[in-house]
Amino acid sequence: MPSATLNGIRIHYEAHGEGDPLLLISGLSGPAANWLFQVKGFASHYRVITFDNRGVGESDMPEAPSYPMSQMADDAAAVLEHLDVARAHVVGHSMGGTIAMELAIRHPRRVRSLALCGTWARGDGRFLHTIRAWMALWGRLDPDARFRHLVMPWLYTPAFYDDAKQVDETVTRVLSFPFPTRPEAVQRQGQGILDWNGTRLREIRKIRVPTLVLVGRDDNLTVPALSRALARMIPKARLKIIPGGHGFTIERWEDFNRAVLAFLRGVKR
Repeated sequence: MPSATLNGIRIHYEAHGEGDPLLLISGLSGPAANWLFQVKGFASHYRVITFDNRGVGESDMPEAPSYPMSQMADDAAAVLEHLDVARAHVVGHSMGGTIAMELAIRHPRRVRSLALCGTWARGDGRFLHTIRAWMALWGRLDPDARFRHLVMPWLYTPAFYDDAKQVDETVTRVLSFPFPTRPEAVQRQGQGILDWNGTRLREIRKIRVPTLVLVGRDDNLTVPALSRALARMIPKARLKIIPGGHGFTIERWEDFNRAVLAFLRGVKR
């Protein structure tokens, strides 16, 4: 699998398809493999670039008390530079949305448009408590229990759990990833989230690229109110609420892909 030493660590990345570059940035603990449905849906229209954030998947996990969002945004910029991409559409989900915003703030010339999905500028108390809980409990559970009981209840809608076969298939798929996310990575990424939360409001208001703020109607982690507040901050941002919960990139991937593609087609060259 392709990788490069960027910002002092080895970062795994992949590129699929041809056309205008489209960078997908994953959330807390999530490897690039989580974008499976988006890579398949977008690669016939765009050059789709994914990468493993530091600490997860096949990328290195350097020693540090925290992985700041600014540092991970610099990693994303380094991936684009390594691939000779001057400017890209950027889609970020959850923590990936905060990284995408940092990328637009720190490297504005690299960003052609933003799709900020299930993310936030300033999370509420319940959201922050959940991040702290994941940080504390991740290493105490085996991988099956960790995903099934700690993470999944925050990702999918009640209808998802009515289909036991679908639940088991999703767990099996996630557990098949060859590089399970280690507790240290969740603690370091999670601390980066906690440190970033609410600190970049002034800078976010200065973002000027075309922006879609997308959220699942039933998201109970980054609730729609957080997306509404974020959309009000960014000049001319468009807010769209679609069916699904926080994990709508998987549970409602067709709705998600359709919304993102419609937005991207409307971005002027």
